[in-house]
Amino acid sequence: MRKILSKTVATLTLVALVVLAVAGCRGSGQAPAQGKSAYPSKPVTFVVWSSPGSPLDVFMRKLASLTEKELGQPVVVENRTGGSGAVAMSYVNSQPADGYTVLSTTGSMSFSIAKGEIPFKADDFTMVRSFQAEPSAVAVRKDSPLKTLDDFINYMKQHPNGLKIGGYASGGFHQYVLYRLQQAAGFQATWIPFEGGADAVTNLLGGHIDVAVMTPSSGLSQVQSGEIRLLGISTEKRSPYFPDVPTFKEKGYDVVEMLWRGVMVKKGTPQEVIDRLNQAFDKVVQTDEWKKYMRDFQQEDFNLGSQELTALVNREISDRRAFLEQGGFIKK
Repeated sequence: MRKILSKTVATLTLVALVVLAVAGCRGSGQAPAQGKSAYPSKPVTFVVWSSPGSPLDVFMRKLASLTEKELGQPVVVENRTGGSGAVAMSYVNSQPADGYTVLSTTGSMSFSIAKGEIPFKADDFTMVRSFQAEPSAVAVRKDSPLKTLDDFINYMKQHPNGLKIGGYASGGFHQYVLYRLQQAAGFQATWIPFEGGADAVTNLLGGHIDVAVMTPSSGLSQVQSGEIRLLGISTEKRSPYFPDVPTFKEKGYDVVEMLWRGVMVKKGTPQEVIDRLNQAFDKVVQTDEWKKYMRDFQQEDFNLGSQELTALVNREISDRRAFLEQGGFIKK
């Protein structure tokens, strides 16, 4: 009988200890560790450094709408333009490194860092992933007397700086493409920068510039309707999306460049949070809606993980610095 009572008392004591432990955990506001499932527990913000309607903005909004389905939390998009991305970078760097503020990034960042126009280095952020890439193109209005790339180049040779040419950013990707075309074809041109690709399209259509150097998606509906005519494109081979547009290379100018887009987070963001984001992104890029968006906007798949994208950014910064020195954007 005593043995039975001893066992009963021991059992009740153990139960009581477990109950007290659970109650204590609840009372202290602590919960058992949940690992990766703990993130996200609140809405996530995607910050875009270019203007609404730009290809980068469209990309981030589509990514946000599909990512929130995978994360189970709302994903809000905010545009913070200015300073070639510096305004958005400053904002993200002012937020906690917890993955709740995700920043857009593109190959344009390599130029901004290389010329020191933003107060950040590549390692101030952690690259998360790239998703897509597209070329640059020389574009004119449908009523332009320039019908071909040869027309454009011949005119510029005969009339140095004779046309108003513009695009996104000063000393950025599109100006770099124009610069390389100038070097290859032998003409002079003056660049007019805009805050976003959509702004360049607006100014082209409004007659404020004669030529835009732009990603086709910046004015895709106008390109498809014929309001904007592409004279040449920076792909290796003719794009299946624009089969009638010659490449710079096939016209004798070895200019092949692609602009990638992706996302990054503040340095110090936990790896498990980055892994959780990538798990969601893995599912997003496999959805029919994402694939349709990529086709509709003539984007090429460009999926690089964190390490690969970091290595690419570092190479680009080094390569772009030479162009920026030659163009007078930075001192040698």
